Amino acid sequence: MVYLRTMNPWIQAARLRTLPLALSGIILGAAISHLCYEGNAHLAHQSGGFNTSPWVVFFLAILTATLLQVLSNYANDLGDFTKGTDTAAARTDRALASGAIEPKSMKLALLGLIVVTFATGSTLIWLTGLFHSQNGWYLLGVGVMAILAALGYTLGKNAYGYWGLGDLSVVLFFGLVPVMGMGLVNGFFYDVASSRYLDVFVLAGVGLGFLSAGVLNVNNYRDLLSDQAIGKKTLAVRLGETKTLVYHRLLLSMGGALIPASLLTFEKRYFEWTTMWGSQTVFMLGIFSPIFIQLSSHYQKVKCTKPGDRETLNLQLKKLSLTILAMVVVYALLSFFIIDFLGPDKD
Repeated sequence: MVYLRTMNPWIQAARLRTLPLALSGIILGAAISHLCYEGNAHLAHQSGGFNTSPWVVFFLAILTATLLQVLSNYANDLGDFTKGTDTAAARTDRALASGAIEPKSMKLALLGLIVVTFATGSTLIWLTGLFHSQNGWYLLGVGVMAILAALGYTLGKNAYGYWGLGDLSVVLFFGLVPVMGMGLVNGFFYDVASSRYLDVFVLAGVGLGFLSAGVLNVNNYRDLLSDQAIGKKTLAVRLGETKTLVYHRLLLSMGGALIPASLLTFEKRYFEWTTMWGSQTVFMLGIFSPIFIQLSSHYQKVKCTKPGDRETLNLQLKKLSLTILAMVVVYALLSFFIIDFLGPDKD
């Protein structure tokens, strides 16, 4: 860690512990797309004019999401430094506040990242042929909004992160947007037939958004006292210590429930089950039980920790991010085998 802080300030500013969140939305959206192709067997990348490999789509989406996450982290570093937030909190783990990176250099890096992120995202949409329809332009607009949201969280006079709106942005851009976006670039939602499993995508996207908001909530809970002192009105500051913990429990509970519910919803429709309650639900709970245990352990640790304990809460930030990624990986693995596991071939 000392080596990274001394020799690699750009890596430090990129905040690698947050990158699993950038990957999770893309992996989850790709997994659901694969799963739902089984339910819509007639689909074969009909999203546009090019016969693009799903792997090319996947890796370009991963690259775009990663660049967007680094862009967001660099912008947050610059915004908090410019407003004096990090200086007031005596932050030595931030690249600008510690003097490891000059503001001018960070601004140039942000400009470069904006250009590259826009280019990779546009290339992804172009390769899937979505520009042949309005869907591609809609998706490009959402991508521009994501870039603006990454910049506007702490940058500018009216940075929305200073008014407690960061959680809503996270639910949208770390949950719904990547999951639904992956569905769109993989050929879904362009007609009634391809929208058959829309609710499967929505449930998973909202669930991932809630869990991702949990990561932000831990960050805000950690900085509650210093943010309160300088007038940064995050949701944690507005709620106070006790209610922030209640809110955190709700985020973990709802997010942890909605992602498995997405799988169950697919199964119910595909296998034409009359109900989702029974052995299928027990099986699903069993598969995800290690994840639930980790989420519970994380919550208990945060609950027993006071705001300002940076060492403990930074570890919990990393733990929650990795737990979310693990949950998504479990979902992805099940997407390859679930039809064989839980039902007969419908042919």
